[in-house]
Amino acid sequence: MNSQVKGTIAGILSASTYGCSPALALLLYATSFDAANALFYRYLGALVLFLPFLLIKRENLLLPWRDFLKLGIPGLCFALSTLTYFISFGYMNAGISATILFLYPVFTAVIMVLAYHEKIRPAMIFAIVLSFAGVVMLHGAEAGGLSPIGTALAVISAFTYALYIVAINRTKIIISNNKLTFYLVFFSVVTTAIYMAVSPNSAIMLPHLPEQYLYIALLAIVPTIISLHLMNISIAAIGSTATAVLGAMEPVTAVALSVIIFGEHLSFSLLCGIALILLGVMIVIVGQRFKVWYEHMHTKYLNRLAATNGKKPRKRWRWKS
Repeated sequence: MNSQVKGTIAGILSASTYGCSPALALLLYATSFDAANALFYRYLGALVLFLPFLLIKRENLLLPWRDFLKLGIPGLCFALSTLTYFISFGYMNAGISATILFLYPVFTAVIMVLAYHEKIRPAMIFAIVLSFAGVVMLHGAEAGGLSPIGTALAVISAFTYALYIVAINRTKIIISNNKLTFYLVFFSVVTTAIYMAVSPNSAIMLPHLPEQYLYIALLAIVPTIISLHLMNISIAAIGSTATAVLGAMEPVTAVALSVIIFGEHLSFSLLCGIALILLGVMIVIVGQRFKVWYEHMHTKYLNRLAATNGKKPRKRWRWKS
């Protein structure tokens, strides 16, 4: 399996596992947990579960101070994104929050173009447009107005998530995916703890029900450890813009779980939105494969051109006798 295919599969699985977080969070909220506590225990649980795995693999967790500070920027962006995302569930439907969060591919593309002058191919633009149209269709399927506070929180979550993707791709640190995942979770625990300390409306709650421990464990493993690890693999293999567009699977997963678990109505608009998003994902997958094929054929042509001293090779015809 080449790196392009590996990165594409990792990006899809990362988005799908991350799309489980709204459903798991709502299940935990139903047990009287608030957003800050749910997020704090999610990351704390991920840290506790992931640390023994790293010790078994004899992963060296020490980092130079310079590298530690460099990781602080993407770590803070990721923590702020998930914090505002979870808080937005208290102001609006979690499925709507998930669709607004998917605006982060647009923010990612804009940041890469404005800050790093990255060239965006027409296929990538078309995929983003299709995915965004799918998000609009998902929004149209929901009755009622949107909460301004909830919408603002979800938009901030999308923007900070885009900053995280770009920052993690541009951080020039030689570090394993496991160590990177560990430090991202560590920064998230610290950020959430600071928020709970300064927020007058939040206090640490101790889980006391079996289902609370179950939901915390699932939140720690599925949309945190697994999703983060797969995203880091995807970014390293296919880049931040392609990884962002593959994140279209996140709202698809969120909507599907809302229908299955909470019995929400699956309307025609929802189906159209999901279809457009999936089409955008397929364009990214096909576009990545075409890019690899084109670069291979172009390199092969240049090699043949160099072998003929810069003259275009001509095909010679021979008549059969």
